[in-house]
Amino acid sequence: MKRRLPKLARWLAGVYLVYGLVVFFGSLGGQGHSWWPIMLYPVIWPLSLLFQLATDSFLDSFSPAAYDYVAAAFYICIGAIWVWWLGHLFSILVTRIFPFRDEKPVG
Repeated sequence: MKRRLPKLARWLAGVYLVYGLVVFFGSLGGQGHSWWPIMLYPVIWPLSLLFQLATDSFLDSFSPAAYDYVAAAFYICIGAIWVWWLGHLFSILVTRIFPFRDEKPVG
């Protein structure tokens, strides 16, 4: 199927991936590293809410370092997949709203 915005999903996921990596690695080595998920939380809101609800129940069983790695994998990797999926869905929606004109004469 030919789409209006075929590269949108890849671009959005790539921008989110770079942003997530900059936020995660940019806050390493300091006391401010504990707040890095706040910068990614609103971007992937429905998934991040589910992640927080799931991890709140067994947060005490994780060490802080293990939780940090699990949260990084979720927010960065799963978040990039989520953003790619939203971009793909938006591309399909735009194509359905504004379909390509058929250049062949009808008759």
